Amino acid sequence: MPKYVWTAKDKFGKPVVRDISACTIEESKSALLAEGCTDLVLVGDEVIDAATAGMPHTVKFLGEELKITEADKLKHRGKASPTFLSAIWQGVVETKGLLILILLLAAYEIYHGRTTPLIFLGLGLLAWLAFLIAVRLPAIYYGRLHKAADWYRWTEVLEIVNKLKKIGKIHIIKLPPPELGRYRAKALAGLGHLSEALSEYSQFENQPGCPSWLYHAFVAGIYDIAKQHNIAIELTLQSIRENARPTIYIDLANRYLRYKKDPAKAREALAEAEKSTLVDVAKPFVLRCRGILAFLEGDYTAARKELEAFLDGMTKNPHIPYHDGITNVGKAYLSCVLAKQGDLATARKNFLEAEEYFVATGETELLEQCKKATEM
Repeated sequence: MPKYVWTAKDKFGKPVVRDISACTIEESKSALLAEGCTDLVLVGDEVIDAATAGMPHTVKFLGEELKITEADKLKHRGKASPTFLSAIWQGVVETKGLLILILLLAAYEIYHGRTTPLIFLGLGLLAWLAFLIAVRLPAIYYGRLHKAADWYRWTEVLEIVNKLKKIGKIHIIKLPPPELGRYRAKALAGLGHLSEALSEYSQFENQPGCPSWLYHAFVAGIYDIAKQHNIAIELTLQSIRENARPTIYIDLANRYLRYKKDPAKAREALAEAEKSTLVDVAKPFVLRCRGILAFLEGDYTAARKELEAFLDGMTKNPHIPYHDGITNVGKAYLSCVLAKQGDLATARKNFLEAEEYFVATGETELLEQCKKATEM
């Protein structure tokens, strides 16, 4: 039974994070409403639950088992991925009491002219800073992995996957093999080795974190990278036949719009998606799909409204994974819409902001469409 995660206010008005196991989204929502909860926002659906099934929910640190709650996970959502410098700074802020003590002891030893204790204190400080970085290594490289994959830097993706595998052998935080395997498969497909990608990734089907319906949805993404969009659509439909989920319907609508330019089928898919409450991270995609749909149907006023709302939302959430790609696709379509409305100056501005991404990822069709539109 899938688990749905909600933020809400309980009957006393206190903000809470609740995870409810239920057959459907609406069933979990009804359970919370029956408790008197209000201001419900769905932040975790079947796709997120299934994809994270292979991730650790507890870690052992200094012999103690620490439970990772849904509230803990939400604290990090929407925040910038850590870097080596930010890891040190965050660690310094969190352990400033210890660091102040070390500095006071160092000052004391300097005052008394004792060199040996000062050396040990310095080594201890360096060891502590190194530890602060080491604790956050998986998060640092996972953030880099998202960025590299977003920009189709496939050789870099393979290098980071290998680093994360090595880190996982000794670190308390381990990324599940299906997740690393999926990124490796995407990289191989991007480098022209689709058969090898599919063969390697097939071992993860029906493993924790990769049930069959989600496996087919993920493989569709691999075929997209290889520009075999017809197969990607068939796999998305297969995923829906196995387990019809709103998020997968949104993926289907996106593929019909972007790769088939079929507004009728896209509209049907969006209608299916919106029959249920949508997880918060999917809502921007709905706005973008509506904007592209209106553009294809020639309703440029509606298209502009939806795409500008989409981009406004993305501006407010700059640190979500794949932000650059998601945003630049919206900017590209908005540039075409603005050109149709005669606002060539703003159209060209949006296109220039997005052009670098499409050159880097080799998405020539949309690139040429924008060039043609903005040269009118």
